[in-house]
Amino acid sequence: MRSVVRGVIVGLVVLGALGAVASRAGWIVVDVPRFDGTFAWVLSRATGYAAYLALALDVAVGLLVSARAGDRFLARGHAVELHRWLSPLGLALVLGHAVVLLADRYVRFDLLDVAVPFVSSYRPVAVGLGVVAAYLAVVVHASFAFRRQLGTPRWRKLHALSFVAFAGATLHAVLAGSDAWSPWALALVGAPLAIVVVLLVRRIRGKR
Repeated sequence: MRSVVRGVIVGLVVLGALGAVASRAGWIVVDVPRFDGTFAWVLSRATGYAAYLALALDVAVGLLVSARAGDRFLARGHAVELHRWLSPLGLALVLGHAVVLLADRYVRFDLLDVAVPFVSSYRPVAVGLGVVAAYLAVVVHASFAFRRQLGTPRWRKLHALSFVAFAGATLHAVLAGSDAWSPWALALVGAPLAIVVVLLVRRIRGKR
């Protein structure tokens, strides 16, 4: 059953990508249903910031686990499970963020905009950084299933991509949104960023 569902999802994605390519080339006209007003834009911002907070918390918990700094507050096994639970939650929110953007009438993204880095007509660098960060987060999440095959040293090196993904997501959050420099938006990004930076510095000092 899972293979059937995966096949259907892959097929829909391929059809969507082909439709987007054909539409950009002028071969066909694709009329995607979109929400009126700012509903889709507001919802996409909400899911985007929620995804960023989930990613930041995931990275922070991972740093606490690796440094054993949170053992006195949370059992190590529970911390590891929380770390693993936050990863798919963040990815689900990222997916929701991208899907909702497809329904926005103002920007009018297509599947290529949200799936291929740096091809968006709207702030291509900022949007592209978000796409790259999302793919890196997928790689890190998938690496859990291949930890034994990779071996711990290789897995740890691969897992370090989570910091690259977090950096890309931070730049995306600051550069992509029209309201990214609002006080509330800066607070939503700045507070988690500061926590991660402090924990990372502490982790580096601990290793030394």
